[in-house]
Amino acid sequence: MSRPASRFGARLTAELRGRLLEARRTLLAAVAATDEEVAGLDAPGPGDSTDRAAAASIILLVSRLAGHDKRELDEVAAALRRLGSGGYGICESCGKSIALRRLRAVPAARFCLACQEAEEVAP
Repeated sequence: MSRPASRFGARLTAELRGRLLEARRTLLAAVAATDEEVAGLDAPGPGDSTDRAAAASIILLVSRLAGHDKRELDEVAAALRRLGSGGYGICESCGKSIALRRLRAVPAARFCLACQEAEEVAP
């Protein structure tokens, strides 16, 4: 089965793939570290009810951060699929090309800058 033609050359495709893979490695390390922190915080230990309440708050915060990292990881995985299918670098909202500068800064970008700004402002 042949690979879809990319709008990027081989060198640029390799660079962008490398950026996505590096982002994935970083996120996986962050999620793993966060899960380890949660396990450590969740371990029973001495302390009064104030200590336990503080630990519960910390666990909730770290769990939320882990959820955010996991969503970012899903975005990176989706970007890698788009890169493989030829849809990478195309805005999912307007269908125009996403600027290379944006892709280098945010490798998993799904929207061009104008559409991303509109998405963030929308209610």
